[in-house]
Amino acid sequence: MIHGKHPVRFGFLILAIDMGLLAADPPSENASRVRMVDYTPAIILLEQVIQEELKQGELPGVAIALVDDQQTVLARGYGMADKRRNVAATSQSVYRAGSISKLFTAIAAMQLVEQGKLDIDKPVTTFDPEFRITVPFPDAEPITLRHLMCHRSGLIRESPVGSYFDPSEPSMTETVASIASCVLVHPPNTCTKYSNVGPTVTGCVVERAAGIPFAEYQQRYVLGPLGMEDSSFVLNARLRERYAPGNMWVADGHGGFKEIEAPHFKLGTLSAGNLYTTAEDLARFLSCLFADGHASGQPLLKPETLQAMFAPQSVSEDTGYGLGFSIGTFSGHKTIGHSGAVYGHSAWLRAIPEHKIGVVVLTNEDLVSGITEKIGQIGLERMLEAKLGQIPQKKPQPIPIEPAALDRFTGDYESESYWAHLEVDQGILMANISGQRLTLEPIEAEAFLADGRFCYRESCTFQCNDSAEVTGFQLLSQKFTRVDPNKVVDVPEAWHQFLGSYGPEFIPLVVRIQHGHLYAMTENMVDYRLTPLNRTVFKMPPGMYVDEQLVFQIGPDGKVHSAILANMTLPRRPN
Repeated sequence: MIHGKHPVRFGFLILAIDMGLLAADPPSENASRVRMVDYTPAIILLEQVIQEELKQGELPGVAIALVDDQQTVLARGYGMADKRRNVAATSQSVYRAGSISKLFTAIAAMQLVEQGKLDIDKPVTTFDPEFRITVPFPDAEPITLRHLMCHRSGLIRESPVGSYFDPSEPSMTETVASIASCVLVHPPNTCTKYSNVGPTVTGCVVERAAGIPFAEYQQRYVLGPLGMEDSSFVLNARLRERYAPGNMWVADGHGGFKEIEAPHFKLGTLSAGNLYTTAEDLARFLSCLFADGHASGQPLLKPETLQAMFAPQSVSEDTGYGLGFSIGTFSGHKTIGHSGAVYGHSAWLRAIPEHKIGVVVLTNEDLVSGITEKIGQIGLERMLEAKLGQIPQKKPQPIPIEPAALDRFTGDYESESYWAHLEVDQGILMANISGQRLTLEPIEAEAFLADGRFCYRESCTFQCNDSAEVTGFQLLSQKFTRVDPNKVVDVPEAWHQFLGSYGPEFIPLVVRIQHGHLYAMTENMVDYRLTPLNRTVFKMPPGMYVDEQLVFQIGPDGKVHSAILANMTLPRRPN
């Protein structure tokens, strides 16, 4: 096993046992029959990609792990774990894993199911009688643990207390108690809506069923047995010594961003996103999954339980959310895993269970899902090539388009959720999608691939009218339509009082006008287009807070003093 504390040996070969041969032949005749897998070319290529990304200046540091069954092929850090204090990254640097935490929460819950202490199809109030939320839907079925773990509970995304915007560090019990004043967004089991509240409720149920605090349960029965000694749901003194501080770009309220070191506090949604871990430890986790739930020869979960967690729940599709796990496909193979993003950290974990290979990517930079996905996907495809001989699918090659010919695509556009501005910069078509900049690379006359911090090789296809004039494009599952400046109308005068910033300085809600519409930027990420429901209430579009509302609160003096984003009260900031 290669660790970050030792130099990487590029000639390293791992022994991948051919299970098919061993099953067919007597062990005595095949004890030495193994297939040698040389991952040297994969490692060299992947490290070149990482170094290129570091040179671009988007990432301070990154730690990765490549896993083949019970072997960690590579675990290493690159760049800086702390660029402000000149600390180099290693495979043992400690990062926040964000929503990868949800996998461990689901495992804890399923351990208790195996012990008969929980039932994922009984109402969650059976196990937590204090759980409350207003259900406005007649004849709605009760919320179950299954619904909570596969994001089909209909719950709000964040809680009024302990949310992503709340640095006060409340307990999970206080966090869950705060949703009693909220209303269910959808009837349970009618649609998939991602929620950080659901896994937090699950964590409280684990605490009640086990009779010990959630973080302690994880150390005793999940992280400990996995050998993840450098992981914890609460940062301790030992891990703090190797903690990689996060880096964030914060919306300044004027259309720009300023760089800061990310704030550091415990989330009230602890079981949904507060895991601290290392690349080496997550490699051990993947090996456990590949061993049918066994770690160091001991069962963490039954194989049949694990397989059930790897299956999409309550949907007919082959992809979606299982129990905790996100289920997808890559190069024709089923994948399991999750991504994570939390205060200056971005993470990516994917595995192909059939062939027992997986990749971990941890970074100390905020909102770089496009970059972590790029590194992770290249790692997976090169491992498939090394282990199976599967040649990576040929990628569309860029075609030359003269800068003058790109001018026809430039201009302003809008979709249901976002605004967009396209321009040519040094011969390259660039897109600003609601505050996030992307590079558009042409692969056909009117087809491009979008790349940036926000996404990786996303298809962007332009539409034209009968006169070959560009009228719009498809990107990020949304249809953008060209904005006619002559048809843009002014917003109502009363809306101007809503403009400005709300909430914590490090994660402000920023409200502004674009193309005659009101937009709100959340989580330093993107501006969301608001739809008015009445004088002070606006509906959020498809995105993180889909089908939830933004409400502006006006005091007796007639001035706006706060905004309630999806049940979270955010005081107005001085302009």
